[in-house]
Amino acid sequence: MGPLSSIQVEEARLIPLERVLSSQGLKPRREGTTTRYKNDQFNIVVSNHALWFDNSASVGGRGAIDLALHLHAKVAPRQASPSQIQDAIDWLGRLDGASTAAPSQSSPPAQPESFASQAARLAIRDDERWPLARLYLMQDRRLPRDVVDHLHQAGDIYATFSKERPELTGVCFVHRNLQDAACGATIRGLGHNAGTFSIGEKHASWFAVGDIDLARNAVLVEAPIDAISYVALNRPADTVVVSVSGSHATTPILEAAHARRWHLAIGFDKDGPGHAGWDHCARNYRQLYPDDPPPTRTLPALKDWNDDLRAAPSLRRGRRL
Repeated sequence: MGPLSSIQVEEARLIPLERVLSSQGLKPRREGTTTRYKNDQFNIVVSNHALWFDNSASVGGRGAIDLALHLHAKVAPRQASPSQIQDAIDWLGRLDGASTAAPSQSSPPAQPESFASQAARLAIRDDERWPLARLYLMQDRRLPRDVVDHLHQAGDIYATFSKERPELTGVCFVHRNLQDAACGATIRGLGHNAGTFSIGEKHASWFAVGDIDLARNAVLVEAPIDAISYVALNRPADTVVVSVSGSHATTPILEAAHARRWHLAIGFDKDGPGHAGWDHCARNYRQLYPDDPPPTRTLPALKDWNDDLRAAPSLRRGRRL
């Protein structure tokens, strides 16, 4: 391999992320302002057509070269050697249908669907189904009645129905931004082998248990059910428990922690993505706010906080590192 020219590097940067991901068989799924590409190996979210983050590995970057380093070289962009970067650029040039042309100025990208529009199709509130959803939360997930009922009365949890996608008939956990506006949601299906699905915004809005304005402490967890489980296990005072819908602490939640002088604890799952997400969060916070007290790591005893709750009373609290 000969040395790369600056033109080759610039052309590689201009390859659309969507084309790189599609060449690997990953199908796009629009989620509000972002697009998700997911299979058994990757769970990549693309925003602003240039930024990407793989939730399965807690690795992210900007542009096609960083993405190629992750997909092809299996190396984090900041840790890549010059030879790995050159190999990644060569690989981009060999992709089927890869184009180094910049996106056409005459064809602007489609505007993302609003949360209200998505919710009207995928998260229709159905109060007749609430008794079933409530039974699932309290019986299957062991969540406390008082917390579930309070969140339901506040409009933060409700039973949802989707004629378009029946697997999304289940429980909707509302994401709110710092101004308390509903901007997104996590939907947990109740069917056999049902999973979770996010709509709308989750970068700068989250599902939270506790008063985000009055809290002096914040705990970040991966899922809404884990947030409620953490509260049930610990009953923390002056604390808001925030689900970030994954194992990645976004910049807006770190900015909120700094601005509000929260003591920040990271309660991601006790598994590979959870540990990687903790490392990424600690590193980012240290770089953003070197004079602040660093976040701490709080671990469930089992894989996640709901596992701990369902194993109670023998397991009551996570271990703090």
